[in-house]
Amino acid sequence: MSELTHIELFAGCGGMSLGLETAGFDLLFANELSPMAGETFAYNILGENLERKSELGEKANNTLWIKSNYAQDNLKDRLRENPFETAKGKYSDLDAKTDLNGKLLIGNIDYFLEFLNKNNKIVNQLKKKNVDLISGGPPCQSFSLAGKREKNNEKNQLPLSFSKLAGLIQPKIVLLENVKGITAPFTENGEKYYAWLEVCKAFVLEGFVPVCMMLNSKYFGVPQNRPRFILMAYRKDIFNKILKKNNKNEILKNSDKFYKIVSENINSLEKITIKDFNYYDIESNPELFDGLVLPKMTYSLDDFISTSEAIGDILRADIQYDINKTAGKYATSLNNIFSKNTLEDFSKIKNHEPRNHNPIIRSRFRFYQVIEQFQNGLKKGATDLFSGKKVSPDVLAKLNVEFSQHKLLFIKDKGEISKYPRNLEEVEVLMKSIPTKKHSQRALKEFGPAPAQLTVPDDLCHYHSEQPRTLTVREMARFQSFPDWFEFRSKVTTGGKMRKFQVPQYTQVGNAVPPLLAKSLGEVLKKQLKLIE
Repeated sequence: MSELTHIELFAGCGGMSLGLETAGFDLLFANELSPMAGETFAYNILGENLERKSELGEKANNTLWIKSNYAQDNLKDRLRENPFETAKGKYSDLDAKTDLNGKLLIGNIDYFLEFLNKNNKIVNQLKKKNVDLISGGPPCQSFSLAGKREKNNEKNQLPLSFSKLAGLIQPKIVLLENVKGITAPFTENGEKYYAWLEVCKAFVLEGFVPVCMMLNSKYFGVPQNRPRFILMAYRKDIFNKILKKNNKNEILKNSDKFYKIVSENINSLEKITIKDFNYYDIESNPELFDGLVLPKMTYSLDDFISTSEAIGDILRADIQYDINKTAGKYATSLNNIFSKNTLEDFSKIKNHEPRNHNPIIRSRFRFYQVIEQFQNGLKKGATDLFSGKKVSPDVLAKLNVEFSQHKLLFIKDKGEISKYPRNLEEVEVLMKSIPTKKHSQRALKEFGPAPAQLTVPDDLCHYHSEQPRTLTVREMARFQSFPDWFEFRSKVTTGGKMRKFQVPQYTQVGNAVPPLLAKSLGEVLKKQLKLIE
């Protein structure tokens, strides 16, 4: 079929774009708020090394700033700019003659909307392209159409900006990804709302018919238990063609019914509730995920990719590994599925540098590794003991036996020694010497999928006894199904007040859409477009 095109909003570091490209969608242009995430996107998706250009004092070619406080030739400061402080920025790389094709636009989507509203010629040019897909993942958890008149939480209105931009350009399909929390109700001005339903209404108002689902990345070859809400919204004329080809499909018929309800009640949208529409959960109705309307499951309970399969071949973080020369079948398959776009030498696996841990942290991580192996409620007993809670004599006796079979790291002379504890009292003394206020820390399970990826690097530690450490950026990227050639750029981590606006490598990975999931989503959309071509 003819070349498919897509526009990526809220692009992050490029996980969605990489997957969609592999599925057959060519990127028209992308938009991302963070210059730090944008640096990774530009490097891997567009082949532009912004760090090198900044060092040479050169301007970016394919990366444009919508608004900035710094001039175009000051790329170094642009790459570390706070994107929330650019409202009055006097510099912009966009004008009426700007060619958006193949570009990454850095900055607030609302500033881009302002630009488009002032440049009808560019909007008309985009409409003439009859763009196949606009995709992205705006924060949605507290979005409501009722709250759009309130200015106190700009982030909650980003889905509205997404829908308005889709309404301007009128692509054939919109693809929206979000966290599971979008399905939980929230209260605003005393009224209960469901953000996912409000988002659906917003897209109907722009002429799109929504189909919604709750997926989990582990069913698509991603070694991670990562539930995600997905919305596919079809332009009405495209939807009608798809429905005509699948006129007995109940999913499509329910979406068509919802579109009509919203269209007939534009002035009383609050009357439309979750009784009028629903989303499809892969856990409850796996049979519906057959590749016709909903994406096809490629993995099941018996063959999920495990933690050890994902990262066991790069166990040590103190040596360099050659790409495609490790024993990992999973990693090799990712490198084969996703083609390389970067211009740099990629013979070595990058982003696999370990973080420095003192003996206290290493000892604590070893403790987590040990109790992760405990069965029959003993893990809870050990956790309670660690946090100072009361534990029954029976559980204490069992813990005494269980701990005696595992080596722990004991702190000695500012160093550490690995040994079996003689008794539970010795374990308790050790635990008092490694206290923590963090209650979310835990070790990976070796033979199951990883838990949902977090953007804070020290919440998870490695599963292997020889590696009492946090995960490297590369290991987290493996859990997100990024190929080993995909290099994460900018700062590795950050802290303090800069957390509010900086998006370092760990956060880029944690926020990303897994490329394998994006590929599966792209493939089902491509199939539907091919059906009606």
